[in-house]
Parts: sequence; structure tokens; C-alpha cells
Amino acid sequence: MTNKFEPILDFIVIDDEQNPVTNEQGLPILLQGPIGAKSIPDLIAKGKVENLTMFAELQSKTEQWEWAYKYYDYLVELNEVEQYNANLPEPVASEDGTLVEVEPKALPTEPERPALKTVDEVLEPYKVTIFKLQRQSQIDNAVVEISTGKTFDADELSITRMANALIKHWQLGEDDTIPWSTADVATGVMVECTKAEIIEAHSLATDHFATAWNID
Repeated sequence: MTNKFEPILDFIVIDDEQNPVTNEQGLPILLQGPIGAKSIPDLIAKGKVENLTMFAELQSKTEQWEWAYKYYDYLVELNEVEQYNANLPEPVASEDGTLVEVEPKALPTEPERPALKTVDEVLEPYKVTIFKLQRQSQIDNAVVEISTGKTFDADELSITRMANALIKHWQLGEDDTIPWSTADVATGVMVECTKAEIIEAHSLATDHFATAWNID
């Protein structure tokens, strides 16, 4: 049966002479399969796209190991069937004296190995959703730096807040100040910013938003 081990050589224990290590039943010993696999759809549904490449690679390996487990089960069943067929009971005489031979068991079907998927192939069904989530993440964590060196949050909410502030203080001159919580200070700490700085920050933030979403 050892020639049957060839398809799973990458999944079983091999000795120093590159021969499969077998157990008492003459079956190979499986290596430890990958652990830590996570559902790609669940990760995407939760917006966790940071480590998708790693989990896609893990899923691809896991699919190969799932086949290896099935192949091992096939070897177990094949071993049992071959032993049974090699030791069939003698024919038994029926009531009319006819000898009835015991039928051998059919050999199990060898499971077909799936193609090894690339990361792109694993993630292909979710490509559009991943793109949107990544772009949204860029927007949500965006920060812009203006010419005076101050930094401002540039997510959608911050863009709206800056626009509202400029509308509210439309009568102020560009050198007049508006208290603002910039991105480089603790939340709630207000910094005196000129109206011109808010205008520049708002312009840079909207440009970043448009670029992220390919909006002309």
C-alpha cells in the first residue's frame, strides 16, 4: 500500500531515509495541520480586513489539509477492505446444496485533491467588498497636515464639522481664530486655529476623500 502514500507525502511523517513512518496498521502518521484558520466571510462582515492575506493563505492550506484527512480516511478504509477481501470466508452451501460465495467488498473511491488556491483566488469573491472596506478605513483614519504644521482629522465626520464651523463663522476674517481639537492633541483639548487654517484643512480633507473614492 506504500505507493498509495505518495499523494500525501507532504502531510505525513517522513524518516531520515525519506520513507513514510507507519503505525501498527501500516498506515502513515499525519503531521500537525494548520491551526488558527478563520472564516473569511466572517472577518469581512466584521470589517477586519487588516490580515486577510495571512488568513487567505491559511485557508488555502487548510483546504489542502481537509483533503489530506479525507485521503487518510480513504487509506484506512482501503486497508480494511483489502484485508477483508484477502480473507474471504469459504463458500457456504445453501439449502439446495448450491455453494454461495461471499462477495468481496468494493474498493473505496479515492478523494480528488482540490487545486491549491492563491491568495487572490481565495479573496476573489469578496474583492469589491474588501476594496470598499479598505477605502473606508483610509477615510476613517485619515489625517491631513496643513502648511503651518498643524494636523487635522480628515474622516467624514470631521469634514462635516469643519464645513459647519466655516458656515457658522462665515463673518470672521481669515486671521480670526476658531477653537479646534486638532489631531495632534488629546481628545477634548482645544487649539486656537485661524479660519484660514480650518479652510485649508477642510480643502485637504475633501481632496483626500475624493482621491480615496476616485471622485473627480
